[in-house]
Amino acid sequence: MKSRFLNTLAPVALAASLSFAVPAAFAKSPAEWQALASKTTVMLDQAIAKAAEAGQGKVIDIELDDDDGAAPRFEAKVATPAGNTVEVWVNAISGEAAVHKQKGKTPSKDIKRMKESRISLTQAVEAALKGTPGTPVGAELDSNWGKASYDVEVLQQDGSVMKVKIDAANSAVIRSKKAD
Repeated sequence: MKSRFLNTLAPVALAASLSFAVPAAFAKSPAEWQALASKTTVMLDQAIAKAAEAGQGKVIDIELDDDDGAAPRFEAKVATPAGNTVEVWVNAISGEAAVHKQKGKTPSKDIKRMKESRISLTQAVEAALKGTPGTPVGAELDSNWGKASYDVEVLQQDGSVMKVKIDAANSAVIRSKKAD
């Protein structure tokens, strides 16, 4: 009995420990953020529009990235009217957008948040920039104490990134803090 318990527990403990270690490996330094943003000619609001058009739906998550060392791109999750989610890549230099892959059924939590939202992702970015000037590099539909909200990441001149939480019902800033 004890052996079976340990055989079950060991993989779970390993997976849990790895899940805490992974985010730090993907964090960008201030210099990396500045270098990446300096290569782009497409702004976040333009990328949102291009991703929505290519994915034929509503963008619920988008971020500037270059994880494979290629040209910078915006990676977006788009919820389609058919209830599916697609990943769309938008070239951050040319603005060309294309569906990269099908992600399956849109999670029910995202559907609920979209129904609760009274403002768009683009409006959330605009609201975040009013109080936290800089270059927006990412935004996503999220939740704050069970109510729909948006998280907007804004690159500052010093290379740090501020995370601004916006109320999805009225575009009020809930909080602003330096991203980890």
